[in-house]
Amino acid sequence: MPKIEAATVRAHRAKRLESLIDAAESILAEQGVESLTAGAVAARAGIARNSIYRYFSSIDDLLELVVTREFPSWVAGVEAAIAAEPVPEERVVAYVRANLEQAASSTHGWRTSLSRGSLSESARERVRALHVSLNEALVHAVADLGVEQPELTVSVIQALVDSSIRQIDSGASAGEVSRFAVNATRRLVHTETT
Repeated sequence: MPKIEAATVRAHRAKRLESLIDAAESILAEQGVESLTAGAVAARAGIARNSIYRYFSSIDDLLELVVTREFPSWVAGVEAAIAAEPVPEERVVAYVRANLEQAASSTHGWRTSLSRGSLSESARERVRALHVSLNEALVHAVADLGVEQPELTVSVIQALVDSSIRQIDSGASAGEVSRFAVNATRRLVHTETT
């Protein structure tokens, strides 16, 4: 039986998977997607090449893990920001602000470019499903407002968030973009609820 490097087998597997994702990210950042091979990842992580397939079934699966790596903490940050607000209008604003804070503090732009150019269609579909699940937080926040056109309100706010994130990913000042988006959201929410 191979020696594990953690207190439990589960912890060992989690640690090993993290090291494989770290290795893949390093290769992608330094050499690009063309250099992401099983052999290169295994060598960088310091394990046998055939061992990496215990953690994922293909390089495309590993690339998907790289693209979605920050997603759980992103969702948790957005959900916590919404939950901290007792007023419905401020929950919607919190959704916008928290998404932009996450975009500014992460490697979202880099991961998005990987997603667009390097993932298989099925992997891109799974990434889209993750984004839809995040959007559910906005749907619930808008429902609490009691506006006449909740679907349209969600669409407009999400379009504002998406556009603002693209601006941040392109190098615009996160603070300026966030201030603009938050103010625009407040105006929209105020108009819709009066």
